[in-house]
Amino acid sequence: MKHLLNIFLLLFFPVALHAVTSTYVFYNAQWGSTIGTLKLDNTTDGWLSDRDGAGYSEGRLTPQGYMYAGVQITDKQAYQHAGATSVLSFTDIRKIVVNYRTNASKGKGTIYIQVGDNEAQQIDIVQPEKGRGEINRDIALTLTQPQSGKVRFYVDCTENSIYINSITIKAATGSQNIPGLTADIFRLVTSADQLEDGDQLIIGVSGNEHDYVMGLYDEWNSRNNIYALKDTYSADRQSLNLVPEAVYDLHIGDSDDGPYYALSDVDGYWIVASGGNPNHSNNNYLTIWDTIYSPRYGWYGAWDISVEQDGSAQIVNRGVSRSNKLQFNLNGGTPIFACYADWTQTKPSLYKRVVIDNPTEPLIHAPMCNFGTVLLTDNTVSGSRTITVNAVNLTDDISVRLAKAEVFALDQTLIDRDGDPLTISYEAHEVGRFVDTLILSSKTTQLRVPVILDVQQLLTIQQAKRLADLTQCYLNEVVVTKKYDRYIFVSDKTGSMLLYDSGNLYGKDLKTGMLLNGVAGKYKNYYGNPEITLTSSFNAQDKGYVIHPEVLTFAPDSQRICSYVRYESVSFDEQGNLHAGNEVVKIYDLFRCQALSNINTNARYDVEGMVYVYNDICLAPFLVESQQTDLDLLSSSLIITDDIIRSTDNQTITIYNTHGQTLRQGREVSLGDLSRGVYIISIGNNNTKIIL
Repeated sequence: MKHLLNIFLLLFFPVALHAVTSTYVFYNAQWGSTIGTLKLDNTTDGWLSDRDGAGYSEGRLTPQGYMYAGVQITDKQAYQHAGATSVLSFTDIRKIVVNYRTNASKGKGTIYIQVGDNEAQQIDIVQPEKGRGEINRDIALTLTQPQSGKVRFYVDCTENSIYINSITIKAATGSQNIPGLTADIFRLVTSADQLEDGDQLIIGVSGNEHDYVMGLYDEWNSRNNIYALKDTYSADRQSLNLVPEAVYDLHIGDSDDGPYYALSDVDGYWIVASGGNPNHSNNNYLTIWDTIYSPRYGWYGAWDISVEQDGSAQIVNRGVSRSNKLQFNLNGGTPIFACYADWTQTKPSLYKRVVIDNPTEPLIHAPMCNFGTVLLTDNTVSGSRTITVNAVNLTDDISVRLAKAEVFALDQTLIDRDGDPLTISYEAHEVGRFVDTLILSSKTTQLRVPVILDVQQLLTIQQAKRLADLTQCYLNEVVVTKKYDRYIFVSDKTGSMLLYDSGNLYGKDLKTGMLLNGVAGKYKNYYGNPEITLTSSFNAQDKGYVIHPEVLTFAPDSQRICSYVRYESVSFDEQGNLHAGNEVVKIYDLFRCQALSNINTNARYDVEGMVYVYNDICLAPFLVESQQTDLDLLSSSLIITDDIIRSTDNQTITIYNTHGQTLRQGREVSLGDLSRGVYIISIGNNNTKIIL
């Protein structure tokens, strides 16, 4: 059986009513252990070494499958009885599972396990099939009568080596260090039908990599939004911990327009859109007020809520504000929850406080299996995920099946009555959203869990441009043609477009010529500019590509928007427009090119920039280079001695680099510490290029 490294606790209350699965993974020869990613201290939790192992193997990927890490016990006498004792005592242990491996074709011995003062029981490790020893496997000890106490194990190896990777203890109590879950658990809402009047909710983001929830409104931290707080999510983001400063009460009311939802904080104030205080008119406001209706804003404390099976919620305000959609915004690293006119940010998710009506009632729990988005880069895409099924008060094992079993499949049809790992796999041949239902049954107790997969295709820039606004899309390989602040211009063989990095989070260190893979975001035609607002990180590689502009002799057309172009030997008019032959090219100073402020209408220039739409199709220059190459044209205005340039008529001298950045300025400037290269000198309306 494939071993599950993830840990999931169904519920843990002060009285031990529910089965708990605690998996300890070892990471050194002294039996140091982790639960999930949490490294234990071997004082309050973990294991105390009775005899160290011979060493520790970190494991590696092999052609046969994944070889896990593990503590090595050899057949040498010095390592017989290598093992450890748990720091914690466990109550009513029913099963202990050891995950182990051997070498490829050798390895046998015995694992001894003892609970408290009970007699030790043994599990024999037999020689593996030839070539199969490195593949990890589980071996279980099921106790006929539940036992309580500390767990002790040790290993006697009689041939070659045995590697112990982890110990899983299934008991009525468990480790207190199970990550992401506490005695007060909020569970993800996957249907609006699960919402009831009086529910306590936390508003979070189930599909987001950032661990934030919506805090309570605070006059010092919130302005026209509600600030976000850190919280701890479970690994599958199905649950999160209690944060008292983020709990809202849900109220379900009725109106002429049908039932509505309202959210109040601990002081009884309502969450409202469009300001709350009628003295404020900012339509993007999300704040609190003491009523849910006002003559100015309408029903600004009433909300419509719908929830997708993956937990993403549409929370839409009924007030008069156009910005009425509650969303999460990372906001350049200062995360907020606010209202927006369109679904341009991350949809929130609702987490409902768990209530147990009858603690002795049979219960099955399994997390929703949401594979998220996978990319169809070939004819078929496949994968798998292992979840943990937990249960309590069952007398029979749990049968598992899928309602459709078309795209998805299961690795088994029957699991233990206290729960066990279950692997769900998929194989898809086309783009689309695939949904199935996992059905778990034990006598009359049943649980139905959604299984969701979104299959998307990598798009060329040309294909992305055909999408509807705000469509999530995934780009094929693109190359950076220009990076400036939040603007990343990219191209492929089919065209060019703009990546907009609103917080300069994802592309901060990008350079021209870098190759990007895994670009994802929401497409929008931004006033004529094809643009993707980035929603996640991507892979950037610097392969030393040199990007060459397209040389134009005419005004750019709509097919060249966001592309990198060059004009040679052109002039500017007094309005700042560029003249290419008989055509006029409007200039938009997107890149703050300082050389544009010193243009001589009588001179000729080479200009490079990006085609951009600002009212009309424009050129956004980042390089403006004069074609004049010596100082003779300015000799009457300059005196050059010992690398010092002085003005003869007391005018200001400015030296720029070829990107238009000012390097020196004054009536007397030095060239002495400038490196070799090309520079532009400007005096009054005259510019010339010099080479040092």
